[in-house]
Amino acid sequence: MTLLRLAKRWISGVDLDSALADAKKANSRGMGVVVNFLGEEITDPATAESHTGEYLRLQQRMSEEGIRGFASVKLTQLGLGADDAGAAERLERIAANSERFNQALWIDMEGSSFIERTLSIYLASLSKHRNLGIVLQAYMRRSESDLPRLLDAGAKVRLVKGAYRESREVVYPSRKEVSGSFSRLMGTLFDRGDGFAIATHDSALVEEAKKLAESKHVDFEFEMLKGIRDELKGDLVKSGYRVSEYLPYGDRWFAYSKRRITEHPSNILLLLRSMV
Repeated sequence: MTLLRLAKRWISGVDLDSALADAKKANSRGMGVVVNFLGEEITDPATAESHTGEYLRLQQRMSEEGIRGFASVKLTQLGLGADDAGAAERLERIAANSERFNQALWIDMEGSSFIERTLSIYLASLSKHRNLGIVLQAYMRRSESDLPRLLDAGAKVRLVKGAYRESREVVYPSRKEVSGSFSRLMGTLFDRGDGFAIATHDSALVEEAKKLAESKHVDFEFEMLKGIRDELKGDLVKSGYRVSEYLPYGDRWFAYSKRRITEHPSNILLLLRSMV
């Protein structure tokens, strides 16, 4: 099995057509999709413009082909870090396009050095585009103070555990601590949030979310990676929960796959279990 063939368990190929084909399959199984064109830490303006154009095409094709779902973008692939103003302007075009097609738009969160700038751009954009959502990483120590700030602004939040290598001063170092943080943040979302996403493959956290949903009647969905816990996704759909599958695609699949595997080795176990 080649590395790309293995990666295709959680990568929707290298081109847009591959991503749209997987999106249609997910829709046929009762799930929505969150589609991400892979790329990050882009410093070349021409490449950042190219990525912006790819998102505009992605949104249009999803609308034309009746796909239930929306895009998710990293701000560093639009130039954040090299040209923050340019990244904000490119996001504005993608956000305006999402409204044109009546789609939501997620902003993925990246490493700690980009968090504050990402939140600043997001909150400024949210004042104009209420369809925007933001990712919050439970392993970041700062997230418990960031979440109330976001909810006060009416943010839509996708809660994930986190996948970037960081120092223990910045993140919780143990799985138990990360799960505890995720649980606390999830409780806050069920108390104060609406239209949020719980993005985890952790059975205990999924069960906790289901129990919270019994008493807190709010709008939320589960989100999981392509190729991971497919049986659980199906069970949740059958039980009436909204579920979306995260579908990354593009020629930068190697860096994405390497980070998923090397920084969180448990992910490869989940992947291997899903292959048998």
